[in-house]
Amino acid sequence: MKQRYLLFLILLMGSFFSMSAQQNVSNPGSRAKAAIQFTKILEEAAMAYPPHLSYLTEQGAKIESAFRISEDGTLSVTFRYPVENSFALYRLTAPISAIKSVFYDYYIGLEFEGAVVNITESDKGSRELKESNKINLFHIAMPGDGPNGERLKARFEQGLQAFRENYK
Repeated sequence: MKQRYLLFLILLMGSFFSMSAQQNVSNPGSRAKAAIQFTKILEEAAMAYPPHLSYLTEQGAKIESAFRISEDGTLSVTFRYPVENSFALYRLTAPISAIKSVFYDYYIGLEFEGAVVNITESDKGSRELKESNKINLFHIAMPGDGPNGERLKARFEQGLQAFRENYK
């Protein structure tokens, strides 16, 4: 009886250690899912409350290239703004490893540790992007003041927390 108990205990401990080791290994499927869920939150906010990121453009931005997180961990999006009878492109990129927190004033977005948010813009009517600035804020949407912005901030914070937990 003691031998069976000892064998059962060894098997139980072995399966426990096996499960613990598997949990510490990064699961590419869960990383991809975390990235998709997080960028979906950002995309929905930008579509509902388009940001106005440049004084050279008119309001009414559309997403030209969707929010995405690349294999090397770079968050990016490209907006297309109307300019007179033409357009201008405005692209933001930043390493997700440097995300510090969610910020909200009149705009909402992600604050980064240091000036790592790379902004590239095109001239009117051109698709060629040229580097214009590096800052620490990744502007995503312009909900304005009030309860909509507060709800959006709470959603961003929950999304960022879930993203950090699952994108390891």
